[in-house]
Amino acid sequence: MYRSKNLKEGGGKHTTQRDFKIDFSYAKQNIEFTQAFINKGRNYRESLIKFNSLYKYNKKGTETNEIYLFEPRGKALGVALILHGLGTKNITYILKMGRYFSKLGIRAVVPLLPDNYTRTSNGSMSGKNYFSADIYTTLNTWEHAVVDVLSIIDFLKANALWHERNFMIGYCLGGMVSVIANALNPEIKHNFIIASGGNMAELIWESPTLEFTRRELLKKKDQIAYLSDRERLRKTFQNDLKRIGEFKNIQEFLNSDIHPLMKVDPAAYAKFLNREKVTFLEAAFDKTLPKNTRKVLWENLGRPRKVTVPIDHITWLPFQRLISNIIINEMRFEEIKYRFANLGYLAILSK
Repeated sequence: MYRSKNLKEGGGKHTTQRDFKIDFSYAKQNIEFTQAFINKGRNYRESLIKFNSLYKYNKKGTETNEIYLFEPRGKALGVALILHGLGTKNITYILKMGRYFSKLGIRAVVPLLPDNYTRTSNGSMSGKNYFSADIYTTLNTWEHAVVDVLSIIDFLKANALWHERNFMIGYCLGGMVSVIANALNPEIKHNFIIASGGNMAELIWESPTLEFTRRELLKKKDQIAYLSDRERLRKTFQNDLKRIGEFKNIQEFLNSDIHPLMKVDPAAYAKFLNREKVTFLEAAFDKTLPKNTRKVLWENLGRPRKVTVPIDHITWLPFQRLISNIIINEMRFEEIKYRFANLGYLAILSK
């Protein structure tokens, strides 16, 4: 587990890359939870499940998992675990996606990732801590998100909510977290990554949405992980990405002297995924994520099947049903007829 407090006490000018310990393990246990039914449709039932996060070093305000469950009427054909993007505004549309899947007979699970929406840590802003100017806060937040996703799968399995035919959908931040979770848990059958990228150094210094991080970095002048040194950080990441192939497994990678931010970078974990289990949905007009950050994630995933859709990073959200139809068609549920997708026939499919 990532001990931000202990690292700060032991940090300083003598801190080395090996001092940043990333550990996604957690104590598995019987989970006590509450479940409140909040909505009922003709073909589905919606409830909110809450239970304490199994991550030991959570920040105040992030301690409780909040999971929206969309249960279809009758026997579920499969289960979709949908991870939302950074911040708050996109979550409403991701929940609509969950409802749509359930109406078609697929159980949908939408967890709120820590430090977003109603799980934002005290004194912070939704989504901000994933790209903090403080390296300790950033690592803590990513580690927490991955542990929560893995433990939620345990919870679903323990409560007969998992399914042999399962798949994960991750948008933006959710796509990044999903890559790490998939690399750590081979039980996930397929991963759909929507408008997502890798190479944290490029994201921090090139993405227009992370301007707030750059302002704070220039004020902070971080000397520990040199996040504020743009060229040094980018060069280090370029070199470290080339080294990923040297590691036999994830544990060896985590124990290495690779830059600590790389240890929560999906581009690194992509190397440990089976390309056949991934479908990459790229937004052709994405201005939020620099093109090379999307390219490096796709290439490190082994160049899996790509669906390039004429959308940008955000405007697809009100039309989430169209993307959902593309995903359903890709999954080839025999019980569900082909779903017409307006964007589907425009998409460029590649293998």
